[in-house]
This record gives sequence, C-alpha cells and structure tokens, in this order.
Amino acid sequence: MRKNKQSTRSLVAFLVTWSFLLLTVTGVVLYIVPQGRVAYWVHWSLAGMEKAQWGWVHMMFGGVFIVTGILHLYFNWKPFKRYLADRVKGHLEMKREIFVATALTLIILLLSAFNLPPASWVIDLNDWLKSAWVTSPELEPPFGHAEEVSLAGLSKRMDLDLDKVLAELRSQGMQIEGKGDSLEKIARRNHTTPMTLYGFIRQHMRQRSDQLEAMTPEAIEAKYAGTGLGRKSLEELCRTVGIDLQRGLDKLAAADIQAQGSDNTREVADRYGLTPLELLQIMMQR
Repeated sequence: MRKNKQSTRSLVAFLVTWSFLLLTVTGVVLYIVPQGRVAYWVHWSLAGMEKAQWGWVHMMFGGVFIVTGILHLYFNWKPFKRYLADRVKGHLEMKREIFVATALTLIILLLSAFNLPPASWVIDLNDWLKSAWVTSPELEPPFGHAEEVSLAGLSKRMDLDLDKVLAELRSQGMQIEGKGDSLEKIARRNHTTPMTLYGFIRQHMRQRSDQLEAMTPEAIEAKYAGTGLGRKSLEELCRTVGIDLQRGLDKLAAADIQAQGSDNTREVADRYGLTPLELLQIMMQR
C-alpha cells in the first residue's frame, strides 16, 4: 500500500514537472504567434501545429497543472504544514519575505491591469512581435474572420463581382462546390491559404475610389470596423480602402490633423483623441 502511494506521488510529481515545461513552451509560442485574424488567414503553424492547436495544448496542460498541483500539495501536506509552522514560530524569520512577495504581486497586478511600465513594456513587446509577422498589407484579411464567410457574403461585403470571383478561382485550378463555400473551406480543400485565394479575387472589386469617398460614416463603420486599421500606416490604409493618399492627407490637414503617409494610423488617431475608424471617416468624407 505504501509502495502504491509512493508510486502515485512520483507520478504526480512528474506530471507537475512536465506540465510546467509544456506550459512554458506553449506560453512562449502564444506570446509570439501572430494575431488570430492573421494566423488563421495565412494558416500560420509551428512544429506542425496551428495557433488553435497550440491554444488547446496550453489550455489542457493548464488544467493538468492545476489538478496535479493540488494533488502534489495533498501528498505533501504534512511537510508543508511543518514548513509553515517553523516560519510562524520564527525559526527562519520569513515575515519580511512574505510582505515583500505579497507587495510585489500586487504591484505587478496593478501595473499589468493599468498598462504601466515596466509591465507595459512586456505588453508592448507582445504587440510588436505579433504585428511583426505582417510584412505587407496583402497579408492582412479585409476584416476579422473573413476566411469563415461564404463567397457570397464576402463578395457582398467587399463589393466583389461574385460571378467573376467564382470564375477566377476556377481558372486558378481551385475546386469549389459553390458560392456557399468559405475561403477557409476552399483553402483546406486545395491545400492553400485564404490569403492566397483572396489575392486571386481582390482584383474584382466593383467599387471605385469616388464611390468609396461618398460613403456615409455609418457605411464606413459597417465595412471597416474590426479590420485592423490601427496597425497600418496611412499609406497602407489608403491603399487598402482605395483612396488617393494625397487626397486623404489633404482631408486630414483640413481637419487640423498633421500626418504623413508613413505614420502609423493608431498613433496619429491617439495624438488627436480619435479612433482609427474616425480618422478613416475624415479621410473619406466628401
């Protein structure tokens, strides 16, 4: 019986150790992985696993670590109680260390919650690493989870000619069941990525620049909300929505907003107390 208990304790100890190691690895990977909208768009993978799979592994071993950690504490409860009793008696005088550890924990918690240095540096590095994967505007999806929308829905939202879209994909050798297919389904079926497919069909947009600039603020919000505008430069933003850069900059200047094409959209918006979407609405106004 004692041997079985010792064997179980060893099993739990090893599970805690392996779970900790796996959580460390998956935590690092999820820290540097591109934003979900980009990862799913380009079918990002590492060691044969895509972002969702790394997330599943991290979640499962987080649960294993919690359960085995509780069991580990259970099997070592007596020595743990003795350890605490020694410190209560003042044998190793741990009061100061406990207060310092508690204070540090609270400080890190507050700095993280309010995005203040040095915690904000770690958060900013995370944002930089995730956005560093996007080296070209063409890598960006037109909106969040665009790969999951049917061809018919995508064509309607992006003002694409659906008949030409279907013809274009078939001319590229893609196997398509119909307009109800999403880019994700077509990409998986044809061993490619949604980004590649969108590169084939984006040339068939029917809307012209002058029509875009006549859009109402509500229409602009409906079309471009959640499309990652803030991560683009103003030049990339104008190219994405199909407006002339100089004309867009002139619109900003008329609203007393000074900017250049190479400026980051979010930084310009923050400087003037706006959102990237409101900045775009100014650039596209009549």
